[in-house]
Amino acid sequence: MSPIVTARGVSFELPNGRELFSNLDLALDSAVTALVGSNGVGKTCLAHILAGHIEPTTGVVRGSHLVSLLAQRQEPPQASVDAFLGADHQWTMHGHRLLEGIVGQKPCTTLSGGQWMRVRLARALADHFIILDEPTNDLDRDGREAIIDFLRTHKRGALLISHDRECLALCGEILELSNQGLSRFGGGWLAYEAASQRQRHAQQRDLDLAKRKRDQARADRVAQIARQEDRNRRGAADAARGGMPKILLGARKRQAQASTGKVDATTMQRSNDAVRMAHEALGALKLEPVMYADIAGQQLPAQKLVVQASRYNVHFDNWVYQGDLDFTLRGNARVAIKGVNGSGKSTLMKAIMGETFHSRGDLRRGDLVKLYVDQACSGLENEKSVFETVRSVSTATDSEIRRALARFLFANDMAFQKVKNLSGGERLRASLARGFLSAQMPQLLLLDEPTNNLDLANIAFLEGLVRAFRGPLIISSHDEVFLKNCNLDQELALKNFL
Repeated sequence: MSPIVTARGVSFELPNGRELFSNLDLALDSAVTALVGSNGVGKTCLAHILAGHIEPTTGVVRGSHLVSLLAQRQEPPQASVDAFLGADHQWTMHGHRLLEGIVGQKPCTTLSGGQWMRVRLARALADHFIILDEPTNDLDRDGREAIIDFLRTHKRGALLISHDRECLALCGEILELSNQGLSRFGGGWLAYEAASQRQRHAQQRDLDLAKRKRDQARADRVAQIARQEDRNRRGAADAARGGMPKILLGARKRQAQASTGKVDATTMQRSNDAVRMAHEALGALKLEPVMYADIAGQQLPAQKLVVQASRYNVHFDNWVYQGDLDFTLRGNARVAIKGVNGSGKSTLMKAIMGETFHSRGDLRRGDLVKLYVDQACSGLENEKSVFETVRSVSTATDSEIRRALARFLFANDMAFQKVKNLSGGERLRASLARGFLSAQMPQLLLLDEPTNNLDLANIAFLEGLVRAFRGPLIISSHDEVFLKNCNLDQELALKNFL
């Protein structure tokens, strides 16, 4: 197949002088290809370059006029859904499916996050070559199925930037962008995972071997110096017993010190060589930022109230829930809230956090320290740095905060980045850091679509983090693979009036 869009020698440098990537070559045809990589490595920037929205620092892109980009975020206009879509738009069956249940005269600004994504997708899917940047973010199960169906049948070329493992499994080729450049993997997602695993194992073996050589060199150095110092002491004792003149004793002492120094220098060089090898092996590993922090929390007594709803409902233009809510969560409940876009999942989470709505019935909340991370990480202030964000809620010293932030991968100057400049995954890490480094450790964790902007490495870690959290947990997510891996034990299904 002939390429639709090509890039040759493409590099991009940020305004602060940091090179994001360099000398990339790629060719994209009518197949569906995936682009994966860690948060912040430059996938979205590369997408904008391929679509002709920004110019590369060096290199050439051909065919960008044929490329349509569905960006991760777009502010909804004041216009109605019908006006945004346009009367003469050429519909696909996927577009019709995405728009099911969405009222055409409804203002785009009143749509839920998932509904707005469905409308944007419906308009974009009829284009020629399309770059989809995290298209399943915010989509409910039916919306995801529509995207999956599109990827199965699309014949005009697409580049999928995603962490959604169901969608990635439908791509024939995988492009991986890392600090080592751009790598191409044929054979699809399973072949990519297998190759990546083999590569990680090989690189880890190299690193382990280098570390063993370093440690052995250090041990040899200590042993050799100890042996030489023992010889020096015995030589000095023998000379003293034999009545050697002081001038000769001094010369022998200097010679012994020189020998010790020679041993020290030789073995130190071996140690340094081994250390350098270890660093080289470590540098060969692709950088995959992974969040980590001790946030296991404390288990609650089995009868401790988390939240109880009694004939509870919320009213906006209409009552949100098709049937009034009646449920009780106690102790260390691990709950998945499920429902289509607009069914009131986020509304319920906000109500549990204490936000007031026009409502009926009763919602009792347990006396717990809560941490709620929503889809937009809206608890963050864009003009503050990550350090300032934590500093405003923490009683720790500045140095303690700096050390703790390093555990959330905000080390050194990274801690002083402005929130407005963070990637989606970095925003989530900053939100978690703010919550878990605050003066009070959270007892209840609420996560609203937490995987939307995470790379695959961080999703895997977040799954482990959720499994390890011992307190009550409430998650809203359409990512079935993620939910399955979180070991949840209850499900709360919401239905709304359409």
